[in-house]
Amino acid sequence: MIPDGFSLFRNDLDYIGAGVRPLRGALAGASILVTGATGFFGMWLVEGLLWASTAHDLSLRVTMLSRDGPRFLAGRGRHLGVHPNLTVLSGDVASFDDHGHRFTHIIHAANEGAAGHAASRHIGTAIGGTRHIIDLAAAHGTEAVLLTSSGAVYRPLDPPSSGASAEGPAGAADYTVYRAVYAEAKRMTETMLAAGSEQHGFRAAIARCFAFTGAYLPLDGGQAMGNFVGDALAGRKIGVAGDGTAVRSYLYGADLAIWLLTVLVRGKSGRPYNVGGDEAMTVAELARLVSAAAGDTGVEIRGAAQPGATADIYLPDLTRSAGELGLRAGIPTRDAIRRTLDWYTVKRR
Repeated sequence: MIPDGFSLFRNDLDYIGAGVRPLRGALAGASILVTGATGFFGMWLVEGLLWASTAHDLSLRVTMLSRDGPRFLAGRGRHLGVHPNLTVLSGDVASFDDHGHRFTHIIHAANEGAAGHAASRHIGTAIGGTRHIIDLAAAHGTEAVLLTSSGAVYRPLDPPSSGASAEGPAGAADYTVYRAVYAEAKRMTETMLAAGSEQHGFRAAIARCFAFTGAYLPLDGGQAMGNFVGDALAGRKIGVAGDGTAVRSYLYGADLAIWLLTVLVRGKSGRPYNVGGDEAMTVAELARLVSAAAGDTGVEIRGAAQPGATADIYLPDLTRSAGELGLRAGIPTRDAIRRTLDWYTVKRR
């Protein structure tokens, strides 16, 4: 069931509400700005916050930043128009006007890669947006700013001996290649936010995010999970472009929202926390899980294994997130896949 004013399933919203309960004292009466609010991260966060606010009587005010607010509210965000404690601002993340709004917390989830910029502009966009957020936080006396960084900061690098990336030095890497632009942008914004926090006194919360699934998962973004879910929804065989040996883990959107809000409220300033799933599997295994959840559509491995090749491993070490913040993935990958397929099936009716 999807409640009025929301697009997420009721059981997911209740799950987020329960996960946010320990944060009630910090979030009560807060005014929270979310950039990148119309994307995958943003929609889970905004709807989760609105639901938790009602469930726990938090009196939250949530402000979404959209490139075109009226268009968003007339389109896929039209269900949100009934919330009196929600404001949608229009503008570019590097220059938008706050229109007099004051923010106790900022979640900077804008994805510069989604803007379609060439590599020469990509880093400039990331820096400009983060600089504007720091200036806003300084002007507003903001308590905390959460940056949704990426596990890409660890790449390209020599494969970690443990098979998972920890929050320490990134290892040997060639930072000059084109594919490193996204990673370099995230590294720089982390440094900027940490420096800004020391200068202006707000807390810099940093979440290094890995791979996810759930409602609003992009089905054409070039990521394995989205591609596989798109194939399954179309009734096609799940197509694996490579040899299927790459290793990944996935966190469900409801867990993601809880983890990000926990890092926002409890994360130590300037200290990054990995955010991701704890069930490692090969891409071929993932494809078979999606196929089974969709009624056995079949799997086609299109690449051939290369003798002596090192497996592509993209996994978070979750020791710090669990040990310092008590974070655990509560929804298993198999269930997360089923929920993702169910949501898209309902929304397409």
